[in-house]
Amino acid sequence: MKRLKVDLHIHTKYSKDGEINPEDLVKKAVELGFDAIAVTDHGTIKGAIETKEIARKTAKDLIVFVGQEIKTKQGEVLVYNIRNEIKEGQDILKTCQEAKKNKGFLVVPHPFDLMRRGIGENTKSILEYVDAVEGFNARTVINRFNERAMEFAKENSKPMVAGSDAHFLDEFGKTYMLIESGKGERNILNAIEKGRLEMVMQRHGMKSGMKRGLRKVRTYF
Repeated sequence: MKRLKVDLHIHTKYSKDGEINPEDLVKKAVELGFDAIAVTDHGTIKGAIETKEIARKTAKDLIVFVGQEIKTKQGEVLVYNIRNEIKEGQDILKTCQEAKKNKGFLVVPHPFDLMRRGIGENTKSILEYVDAVEGFNARTVINRFNERAMEFAKENSKPMVAGSDAHFLDEFGKTYMLIESGKGERNILNAIEKGRLEMVMQRHGMKSGMKRGLRKVRTYF
């Protein structure tokens, strides 16, 4: 069993508010010594599939999880290891049920961030479907929001994960996890469920949030 370097919350250019090229992401992941990454674009798995294909050709030792960040009526959830995109805008319970039918691994991102689409206390209504809680999100500006997520995970005996939530290449590599696990997607997820990880945490800061906001404006207009 090794300590694998992993980041499971990354957005590519396939997210309207992101600009990371999948090829650049794979290259940087290798340069920084990552063992596994997950691409979790908003509402699509196109970026994840492209990144996985590039890794297969150019970085065979890099594990790439196919993920999706899904907007529900109550907020956002992250789902990994899915083969098909999950429709956005549904009730959160229906989204979770669909994710589990597809054998997805479900994480609640930035749940108590009042400046984002966190699902907050609604997490209690879907606890049976939740595999882990994002205890630290690098894009969350106010510490208290992350602290509450950590408290919630402990109160409800759920594993915690940390994610960079990178939308730009210079944001990737600062926040990640060191997971005690054997190689392979299922081994990594099993290790997360058992809490065999250390979170390395560094916030992006306000400048990053403004950059993302400008990206959104340029995309829509």
